[in-house]
Amino acid sequence: MARAARSALRLWWPLVLLCLVRGSRWALSESLPGSATTLASASLGCGSAAALYLLILRPSGVTREQRGQLLRSAIAGALLITGPLIALLYPRAIPAASLTMALALTPVVIAVCVAATRHTGESLAGRLWPGLATIAGLLLLLTQPSLSNPGVDVILALMPLLTGCGAVLFCSAREVNWRIPAALLGACAALGLGAAINLATHVGGWSEMVGLAAGFDALEALLALIALSQLSATRWSAQFAIVPLIVLLEGVAEMSARVPARMLVGLLLLAFAAVALLVPPAEESRFDLRTSQPDPASLD
Repeated sequence: MARAARSALRLWWPLVLLCLVRGSRWALSESLPGSATTLASASLGCGSAAALYLLILRPSGVTREQRGQLLRSAIAGALLITGPLIALLYPRAIPAASLTMALALTPVVIAVCVAATRHTGESLAGRLWPGLATIAGLLLLLTQPSLSNPGVDVILALMPLLTGCGAVLFCSAREVNWRIPAALLGACAALGLGAAINLATHVGGWSEMVGLAAGFDALEALLALIALSQLSATRWSAQFAIVPLIVLLEGVAEMSARVPARMLVGLLLLAFAAVALLVPPAEESRFDLRTSQPDPASLD
């Protein structure tokens, strides 16, 4: 039993810590406004995390056969880490509620991608409903987003699409020593390009607190990739239900009035969706998490 507990802790700690960090990041941003994430701080954070990873672990050299996998990992990192931050390219602020609901569609994108790439017999509806339940819960708790601005609509559509496709692409790459730093460097390049565009268009600048923000961004990016490398993309996507749940529970704890029934139903939907995403479907348990080949151990 102790061995099983240690194994579960080793498997789940990156996702747990990631959700806790992201769930409490808003409090730091409110107390220190300059510490909020920017494209520049995220790019600096990803580059720093990649350098630290290589300095500490010192992975072996890359063979010719591994180069294709590393390129795939770099593209995946650029997609899945940049996806949640792409709204920072938009010249005007987008409401946080709209961004949260957009990212909550990431499990739906992952479900469609997994079903399309694995060609399994499992019903797609069985994979879609946890993500849809997350959206339903958020609609009960947050202000409904306005879809009247085409530019904002494009940003909101790209966020889950890039994040979900990047997560599936990262999981499809074979596990090699350079996979995580390659993903971090790919994200660093993409975010750096976005920061340069913002600087050229005077949308964003270099904050005084960029060092603090970069530290948190580095921690989040590294935890996200470690969690994704140890879990399936479906389980990893549970964070998009868990993080809003943590933030909303923190808000409920500060309320002095009675919690409305509508809010309770919304919180229960988020919790139910998170559990459903963390427990893999029966069909998924018969497949290795990183390839479309059946896992021989599960077929015995």
